[in-house]
Order: sequence, then structure tokens, then C-alpha cells
Amino acid sequence: MDKNSFTAYDSLKTIEAAINDTKNSKTGASFYYVLWGLILFIYYSTLCGIIIKPELKGTFIDTFSWVVFPVGGLLSYLNKNKDQREETYVPHLEKVYFFAFTGFACMYAVLTFASTYLSSPLAIILFPLMIGSTVYVVGGISKHKISIVCGVISMCLSVVSILSVIEIQFLMAALACISACIIPGITMRKSNV
Repeated sequence: MDKNSFTAYDSLKTIEAAINDTKNSKTGASFYYVLWGLILFIYYSTLCGIIIKPELKGTFIDTFSWVVFPVGGLLSYLNKNKDQREETYVPHLEKVYFFAFTGFACMYAVLTFASTYLSSPLAIILFPLMIGSTVYVVGGISKHKISIVCGVISMCLSVVSILSVIEIQFLMAALACISACIIPGITMRKSNV
């Protein structure tokens, strides 16, 4: 193209195209939603199973149910390194996911500590509410409607959990993992969030 024929209109179109390209870039959130949804689902399902089948108490499954978390951490670390090698910039939504879920993790850690100290199932009861509200807010920011709906469904599971026995509370937490993490994560692969 001749540099004399490049008009202000052409410049604006070039800038607009660059902005649209960056706005439409996918984040790696789908991987983390599905990964951590599965990790948490396995963990809460295992705890529910141990309560339903007391003969599992003290077995290998009971003793090492926590092992899923370091595995999830390792897979997250490996995927993050791969993303950093491939990315030329970090989409702004990735920062939203990072801060929202870091806040969720800190809040849940404090609640778990408090629940242990108080000998209360409060952390299990409130897990669906906390993960659901996090996904609901992030879904609103990213305009991902399925995350918004699944976040509301997850929050409603806390209401069921409040009125239930401990095994149902663990089951509601496991279902919240499917609703708030796995379903939105799978659908995110098809959209730019």
C-alpha cells in the first residue's frame, strides 16, 4: 500500500481491528474451571462416600483424599508455564479470573480454618454459595450467560445444604463443582472467555 494513500480512516480501522483481535482472544480459564471442578468434585464425592460407607473410614481412600489438591496444583503450574511460553499478552479477563478465584480461595481457606476450630460444617455448607457467587460475578463481567445461570444454581445448593445432614452437604458441594465449574468450563471452550 502506498503510504500516501493511508488515510485517517484506514488508521482507525487498523486500530479497531487490533482492539477486536485482543478483545476476542481466548483465556485459559476453561482449562482451570474444568480441572479444579473435577478436583473438587472428586474430593467432595470421596468425603460423601466415606460418610455413606463407614467401612471406608481409615482406609487408603480416606487417608489420602487430599492428594487430589497437589495433583491439581501441579497440573495448573504446568499449564500456566505452557501458556506463558505461548502468550504474547495477557487478556484482561485472565486478570479478572485470577483475582476472583484467588479471593475465593483465601475466603474458603479462612472459613475452613474457622469451621475446623469451631467444629462446624459451615465451610461445607457455604462452599456452593461461595463458588457460585464467584462464578456468577465473573460470568457477569465476562458476559458468559451460562456461568451466570450455573452460578445461581450453585448458590441455591447452599440453601439445600443448610437444611440437610452432613452427607447431603458433601453431595451439594460436589454438585456445586459440576454446576459452577465443570459446565461453565466446558462451554467456555466455544466462546472467548
